[in-house]
Amino acid sequence: MFHVQTVSGPIAPDALGHSQIHEHIFVHRTPMAEKNPALRLDDPARSLEELRAYRAAGGGFLADAQPVAAGRDAERLGALSRESGVAVAASTGYHLLGFYPADCWVHSLDEEGLYDLYCGELLEGMLPWRPEPDRRPAQPTAFRAGLVKAAIPAEGAEGRYAVLLRAAARAVRCGVPLMLHTERGENTLPALELCFRAGLTPERLIVCHVDRQAADFGPHDAIAATGVYLDYDTIGRFKYHSDEEEVALLRHMCERGYTQRLLLSLDTTAQRMAAYGGGISLCYLLERFLPRLEAAGFPPGTLADFTVLNCRRLFAG
Repeated sequence: MFHVQTVSGPIAPDALGHSQIHEHIFVHRTPMAEKNPALRLDDPARSLEELRAYRAAGGGFLADAQPVAAGRDAERLGALSRESGVAVAASTGYHLLGFYPADCWVHSLDEEGLYDLYCGELLEGMLPWRPEPDRRPAQPTAFRAGLVKAAIPAEGAEGRYAVLLRAAARAVRCGVPLMLHTERGENTLPALELCFRAGLTPERLIVCHVDRQAADFGPHDAIAATGVYLDYDTIGRFKYHSDEEEVALLRHMCERGYTQRLLLSLDTTAQRMAAYGGGISLCYLLERFLPRLEAAGFPPGTLADFTVLNCRRLFAG
């Protein structure tokens, strides 16, 4: 029987409720955060405040998209989930290389070593966070990852990224989805082909951030035609575009028949979470954007697909 592995244990997909598949709720300092402090979310009280507000607004589940050795703290995620009542799936896998210090132990792993790392975090337990980047923790925590994160830069899955992506795609054999970070969807199709050659099927793959550009529907259509899920997570990110443009994109994708392949998230940062002084919160979809979609004529069944049913389908395989 399929289940969703959360940091609090396995739950049935039918128990997820309102879901946001790509968020960041607690992240320690990384090299990327040195350049952009919004990428650091390391105040437990503020993160808990966000999660409790999300739960009160109707949120049931979210996935934290920060992978191993890139600022993720498995034990903290477990505590935040327990204290808030929000089911949280944590990620193994890898992020863009800029998130890792030059002396990070992950850089020394070949494809087989990476594959073993990811499978171990999915089946046995995630490694704990440690401040020394050059020292691999010896023992896993009691908290298992529930999905695999992968990332490609704008130029695509070349060089080291091809090695990392192959290992991540193979790890999906453990029975979880893979979430693929992209830069506006650029060079995504070759990366998907690499995943498919590694044995990953489209219904287990989520492509993120394509909606950082919402004006050209062509890349959205091309990626959706492969059968993967698209996570639209640039909602409320006005440096990219307005919510009105996001609504137009969603309408186009529904008209093309992709309603059951679309997921909605916020890709939260400290700059965007109210408890950290940001402009919106984890509740923005529930309190602001979904009512906007309803007012624009999207039927209740479509909104349920976006926020509940598609996530269930994703984890059910």
